[in-house]
Amino acid sequence: MSRISILTLDHLTFTYPTATEPLFENLSAQFSRGWTALLGDNGMGKTTLVNLALGLLRPDSGTVSPGSNSFVGVYCAQRIDDPPDHLDDFATDWSPETLAIRTALDIGDDWCWRWDTLSGGEAKRLQLACAFAARPDVLVLDEPTNHVDASSRAAVGRAMRLFGGIGVLISHDTALIDATCTRCVMLERRHTAGRNVTIANAYAGGWTKASAQSRANDTRDGELLRDARATERRIAAERSRRVEHARVLDAERGRGVRLDPKDHDARNRLKYGKPTLGSAASRSAAQLDGRLAAARRAAQGLGEAAKRYDGDVWMDAEPSRRRELIHLETGVIRFGATSSGNAESPRARLRIDPAIANGTRTAVWTVEAMDPRNPHGDGLLIPELSVGPRDHILITGPNGLGKTTLVRAMLRSLGTASSAPAPAIPTLTIGQRVDNAAARSALFELDGLQPSSRTRALSVYARLNADPDRLLKGADTDMNAASLSPGELRKLMLALGVVRGAQLIVMDEPTNHLDINSKEALARMLRDFPGALVLVTHDALLLGAESETGHSA
Repeated sequence: MSRISILTLDHLTFTYPTATEPLFENLSAQFSRGWTALLGDNGMGKTTLVNLALGLLRPDSGTVSPGSNSFVGVYCAQRIDDPPDHLDDFATDWSPETLAIRTALDIGDDWCWRWDTLSGGEAKRLQLACAFAARPDVLVLDEPTNHVDASSRAAVGRAMRLFGGIGVLISHDTALIDATCTRCVMLERRHTAGRNVTIANAYAGGWTKASAQSRANDTRDGELLRDARATERRIAAERSRRVEHARVLDAERGRGVRLDPKDHDARNRLKYGKPTLGSAASRSAAQLDGRLAAARRAAQGLGEAAKRYDGDVWMDAEPSRRRELIHLETGVIRFGATSSGNAESPRARLRIDPAIANGTRTAVWTVEAMDPRNPHGDGLLIPELSVGPRDHILITGPNGLGKTTLVRAMLRSLGTASSAPAPAIPTLTIGQRVDNAAARSALFELDGLQPSSRTRALSVYARLNADPDRLLKGADTDMNAASLSPGELRKLMLALGVVRGAQLIVMDEPTNHLDINSKEALARMLRDFPGALVLVTHDALLLGAESETGHSA
């Protein structure tokens, strides 16, 4: 049983060492027993916030109660670059509690001893199992369904229900949030007093209920702010009218204007019209100063949702002039091998669902087990494969059956489809796992672009629901690379590929690490890409986006 029932973050401010301004200021939130979803766009500080809560980072100011020395906290990272911290302990732990976790996540007995050969989905499940088995008081799962297939996603939900402590789920998997979380804390950007600030709002329920309430709050706040600004404008206009009226009366007095003795209204206006004498007209205008100041304070004290820049990305790439970009002969691609070859007992096969005949160009390639009773076969059996300059290919299927192996073989075949020597095909490749080296490389490439190309890249980056200013703050590339979230890095790599004029895009789990709005923007962008596209994905949004536009899915 957890030794704490609530974790309180009070007025936290945090600034990265090379940043010119705080990531967030005076941010407060609470997490209680059960699962709370921590939501927000890429780069808003979700991972940083939980690292502060667990004592892995120190805030500039503010407090975390109780302190990290009062509880056991475990952070299960987004990335699967390295073996989990608790892997050795998990490998030798056969307690009933850990056995339940192994069963829930369907962990193979040999997985602990072959981390480097696991598929992305298998590595993620083992990483999660190690985190659960550590029996923490506070457990943070950062994008736990990255890399995993549909059955593994259900297994993650089952494992989460076994946990009885304080659980924080950082995820953009809305179905998982609805199935497991009773509360949501949303990091939201608000435009207040002329600048954008990050606040944390708590909502009851899962994603469906919380997002509806958040949208309602945005609508309400926008209406309140518009009303306050309208009041400010009305009072300011009335004050200006009264000041101008006093000025006119003062000018008339200066010209010695004579009035009809019986015109009492005009005589009173003239009598009280000189502002410098503290007359009634000037006092009438001054009386509005307090009301105007109060109206301005009221408007400045209100906030509204910060403007979003995500939207459609204009793809100006030209398809390759080659008739065929990729070609693989019928055979077996052996797992871990560098080329196709025969294998006596392949573990999986590739089924081709061709593009339908109404002019669409998207085909679905499904990897499926040859014989579920023989999970130890070697290799993936493929038919003859060809990818043309405008083909869109979606590769799907369970984890561990060779999807990434297939993609690697396809990339090795680039340029061999044509018998005549030809220039290299401009290709953008983004794998499942991206690290700090990839971040440094992307930032150096961005810095070296011509001004017009750099502006174009930043525009694409912004339309993928990211903040370009964060790329430009700080002079230390290594520190900037370390501060980029995995989602921000993927967006930057994609933006650079667009500017580079890629004719072939190959992405393995392209929506990993991306926030919900970014996924939608990416789906639209890839759907309209005029060149060749190969995607390995379990994401229903990408599959659904293709089918909704008439493509096969």
